[in-house]
Amino acid sequence: MSDEIVRHRARRRIIFCGVAGGIVVATGGCQSIFTNRGDPAASPPVQIEHDDPLANMTPEDRERAYRGAWAEGMGFVEKEQYGLALGAFEKALQLNAESTEAMFNVAACHDAIGDPARAISIYRRILQSAPDDADCYANLGTSYIKMYHRENSPAWRRMARQAWEHSLQLNPEQPVVRRYLAQSEAMD
Repeated sequence: MSDEIVRHRARRRIIFCGVAGGIVVATGGCQSIFTNRGDPAASPPVQIEHDDPLANMTPEDRERAYRGAWAEGMGFVEKEQYGLALGAFEKALQLNAESTEAMFNVAACHDAIGDPARAISIYRRILQSAPDDADCYANLGTSYIKMYHRENSPAWRRMARQAWEHSLQLNPEQPVVRRYLAQSEAMD
C-alpha cells in the first residue's frame, strides 16, 4: 500500500485507509508524553496544590485554547509526528469533552502510533453517538485489519470488511476504501 497523503474535507480528521497504513489526511492527530525522573520510592511524593486552570477559563478562552490545541495537532499531523499530535488533540478534547472530532483524531493517532486496539475502542464510542459517521467506519475497518495482521484472526478481517462496507453505504465516494475492501476480499 502507498503512504500517499490525500486531503479530504477542510482540516477535519485523519482518515486511515489502508491495510499497510496508507494515510489519507482529512485532519487531526494525537499524543501523550511520559517522563521517568528516577525511582519514585527514593523520595516521598511532593504534594502540589493548584487550581484547575480549566475551571477559571471563560467559554471564549476555552474555545480559543481548543482551537490553538487543534491547530497544534494539525501541525504535527502535517509533519507526520503523530505522537506529538496525540498530545495536542488530547488537550483539545480536555478543553471540549463533547468534541467528537477531537476524539476521532485521538483514535486516529493511537492507530498511527501502533495501538489499533485503543483506536477501536474510541471509534466504537464515537459510533454510539454518531452512527452515520462514514469516516469513523472507514478508520475502524483499518484498525480492524491491522489487528488481523497482528493476530492473524479471520474475525478481525471479517469485522474490517463489515466496517468498510458500512462506510461505503454511508458514503459511496471513497475510492481508497473500495480498493482496500477489494484487496481484503482477494485474500480469501
